[in-house]
Amino acid sequence: MEEPVPNPAAPRLPSNGGAGRGDLDERLRQSEGFQRQLAEGIYALSLVRRPEEAYQVLMAHAAKILPTPHWCIGQVLERGDGPRVEIAGWTPSVWARFGEVIRGLSIPVSDGAFAREVYGYRRTSFVADTGAEPGRVEPGLVATFGIRSLLGLPLVFEGQVGGVLYAVALEGEASLAPSEDQLSVLQSLSRIAALALERLRAQAALEESASLAQDLAQGVRDLAEAHDESALVAALFHWAGRIVPAPNWWLNRFDPASRTSTTVHWTPGLEVFGSPAAIREPVPVRADSLMEALHFGHRSLHLHRCEGHAEIPDLGAWPYRTLLGVPLAHQGEIVGTLFGGSFGDQGHLTVSEKRFEALESLAGAAGLVLNRLQARRDLEAEEARFRQLFEQAPDAHLLLRNGRFAAVNEAAVRLFGLSREQLLERAPWDLSPEFQPSGERSREAALRRIEGAIQGPSQRFEWHHLGSNGHEFPCEVSLTLMSREDGPIVQAIVRDISAQKQAETDRTALERQLFQAQKMESLGVLAGGIAHDFNNLLMGVLGHAGLALEQLNPLHPARRNLEAIQKAGQRAADLTRQMLAYSGRGQFVVRNLDLTAQVEEMVHLLEVSLPKTVVLKLDLRRGLPAISADAAQIQQVIMNLVINAAEAIGETSGLITLATGAQHLDAAMIRALLVGQDVAPGTYIYLEVSDTGCGMDPETIGRIFEPFFTTKFTGRGLGLSAIMGIVRGHKGALKVYSEVGRGTTFKVLFPAQGQAQEPVGPGSSEPAWQGTGLVLVVDDDETVRSVARQTLELKGFEVLEAEDGLVALELLQRKGTDIALVLLDMTMPHLGGEATFREMRQRQPEIRVILSSGYNEQEAMSRFMGKGLKGFLQKPYGPRELLAKVQSVLGA
Repeated sequence: MEEPVPNPAAPRLPSNGGAGRGDLDERLRQSEGFQRQLAEGIYALSLVRRPEEAYQVLMAHAAKILPTPHWCIGQVLERGDGPRVEIAGWTPSVWARFGEVIRGLSIPVSDGAFAREVYGYRRTSFVADTGAEPGRVEPGLVATFGIRSLLGLPLVFEGQVGGVLYAVALEGEASLAPSEDQLSVLQSLSRIAALALERLRAQAALEESASLAQDLAQGVRDLAEAHDESALVAALFHWAGRIVPAPNWWLNRFDPASRTSTTVHWTPGLEVFGSPAAIREPVPVRADSLMEALHFGHRSLHLHRCEGHAEIPDLGAWPYRTLLGVPLAHQGEIVGTLFGGSFGDQGHLTVSEKRFEALESLAGAAGLVLNRLQARRDLEAEEARFRQLFEQAPDAHLLLRNGRFAAVNEAAVRLFGLSREQLLERAPWDLSPEFQPSGERSREAALRRIEGAIQGPSQRFEWHHLGSNGHEFPCEVSLTLMSREDGPIVQAIVRDISAQKQAETDRTALERQLFQAQKMESLGVLAGGIAHDFNNLLMGVLGHAGLALEQLNPLHPARRNLEAIQKAGQRAADLTRQMLAYSGRGQFVVRNLDLTAQVEEMVHLLEVSLPKTVVLKLDLRRGLPAISADAAQIQQVIMNLVINAAEAIGETSGLITLATGAQHLDAAMIRALLVGQDVAPGTYIYLEVSDTGCGMDPETIGRIFEPFFTTKFTGRGLGLSAIMGIVRGHKGALKVYSEVGRGTTFKVLFPAQGQAQEPVGPGSSEPAWQGTGLVLVVDDDETVRSVARQTLELKGFEVLEAEDGLVALELLQRKGTDIALVLLDMTMPHLGGEATFREMRQRQPEIRVILSSGYNEQEAMSRFMGKGLKGFLQKPYGPRELLAKVQSVLGA
């Protein structure tokens, strides 16, 4: 799909940012509120059971994030004329305004640039004023519904847009004005909603298949239990209607002598379209191509639209809309035909291939039973037909006489892994464990169930059997009495439900993993946002402390106090870097590393850091492929894991083992990971840290990566939380093995690369430097601007300040080429750093710009790749870092 092209003329979204402390506090409160709504929305979406519930949950939480009276959901469907967005959910205000007009509203995805942006480019699209941007939204929609503002958020799963969340402001109402924070949270909520809807779709498909299989099995059982033709037809119509919900059903009998097909049974609704005499009118088979295909070609009939099919008989008298026809055959002979369909205003039926195949199977079973009933007077023929049904049944069928097997089918042979001769004369408890899961002995329980089937209604229950290899497996068993002259015979139908049980277990595990991933994502977003804003505050502390130190006499008594302030600020900056690492936005200096060499370099440091009661054992493999990683971050992972292991051992004696190696991960192993279930299969290099400490229970393991969570004394910081962020940032994975009282093993895995590269040695110190020229500092934080201005003026620069992108562009317009350098913040109100940089480059292509942000360089610079940016400074930075970056850019 073609990538979207940036549109400089598109309206820009407002931001909630401010320059003062009060504004910052308000932004933090708003951000916390948005994140809370996101977390609550994610949790609510994980509980929904129907798409309609998901729509309402999504709109309810979206309205709390961006208050507006009008929200609706569009579902993307493929039609004959291409994909369309059909409105599937709406808030009460939309229904009150438009009523039935909104129901089933269908919009082609190619109508207008707005629809193409949302569906074609899979990105959020916003039109603040449709009057100011005519044609961007389909004019017919604007005129019909009086749309003033429109926001569209695509619901994307695996690159496919399944739906669209719309926020609408109408004529006479205030325009929408979503902030960047609101849009970010709405986009996250939309992604989770798309995942929840896909889960519901997959679950519905699985439930439909299971329900269809159960209906078909029960239908076959009911057909087999029918004792006359009326009961057979009633069961056939009932289960046919369950499998394919057609409003009308009728059964025809075929007369080979006259080559005619005559309706002999029908549902009452058919008489609305014709009298009983007209219904019973025989149809010549030879004169009708469709009937010939059914009776002589044994081909089923499925016409979704009957209009225009001239071969349908009496199309004028019988207003067919959808027609289904399935032959009832036995041993190559047609004994009848099951028809179903709709007429007139009943409309057309949509029948999936899966349901039609199930209907054919049901009709096939009905044909067997109908043939048996026709030959009831001939006992041998009846026995032969029952034997065929018995042998061909997909489930294990066994006949019990006096509590032992008198006959078994081929499915039973396959199920138990024994020959027919080995099964005969055995009892059910001979193929069962001594005790059932309920605690009851298998022999007593089986005898009680068999007696219950003889004395009363059929018995249906769950039972555990044993295979020939001694493996125990769960089954669903149905016991039905079959009276015989020589004593009661009980039919047992046994179905292996191991796959069903495993599917339920897998689904539960998947839901648990999804909840854990959603929780970690929410905490990561919150941690990253707080760290980003906190960096601006640290700029004032570190910057002013650094400026003061540069200007004070080395013997000044206040110098030690300033150095203490600077150290405290650096510790706070370290904490924010840990928070950014937890959120996956830490700053990495990536190169190819030898993981074993990294561990060996730290052995001495680790040994002196551990208590004397703890022994450090190494099991390091040499010659491993390299990993692409940041050496400092890897060292932090090693140190945190070892210290964590030592604290788990406590004051007792214990052993910590460090091991490295290579391992291949396949899809099954990836699903069992605690962190990194989205990594690709392949070869990974691992670091394994094992201890003989106290171990953890499953509940504790589920919380160890939460920020500040600890089972020890308070104040442990972000240790394991930061590790999770580092692992995710390196596209790695992590698995934890632990048992209470036995110890814990953390296994960290990184994708294998090529050969490791040697670290680059430090460069030589630069000579003293003095600058000249005009520098423009653009930042919405006054403290940041003040630190930058004082630092640059001390080096001889002239400095201009701008609190946002709009003011910066005005200064650039006035000063032009006099500005030698621009220090540009990434996130600002009114006009952000990305848009400001684009406008500056258009007006002055050769201008030099250094970008500044609280997030890491990789994330910030990804938006400016190949656009002429000269450098990057991560907040918080001090005077020396700023001057070094300015010198490198101006000297280039």
